Amino acid sequence: MKKLLAIFCAACFVYTAINTIFAAEPVYNYQHVTVTSGDTLWGIASRAAGENQDVREVVCHICDANGLTSKNIYPGQVLKVPVAVKAADDLMLASR
Repeated sequence: MKKLLAIFCAACFVYTAINTIFAAEPVYNYQHVTVTSGDTLWGIASRAAGENQDVREVVCHICDANGLTSKNIYPGQVLKVPVAVKAADDLMLASR
C-alpha cells in the first residue's frame, strides 16, 4: 500500500512539473489608448484585464510596453495596452 501511495505521489509530482514547465505563455495583442482627463493607469488596466488576470500584472505590462518609470499618465498621452489573447486562433481573428 505504501509503494502504491508513493508511486501515486510521484506521478502527481511529475504531472505538475510537466504542466508547469510547458505552460503556454500568454499571447498579447496591443491596443493603443489615448489617455483622457480623469483616466488612471489602474482604470485603463482594469478595463483591459481579462477574466482571470490580476489588474496589478496588467499595470506592470502597460508600464513595460511603454517604458514608463512612474505611474503618472497625462491626458493626450497614447499608451500601448497589452490585451491577452486566449489562443492563437483568437489572435488570428483579432488581426483581421
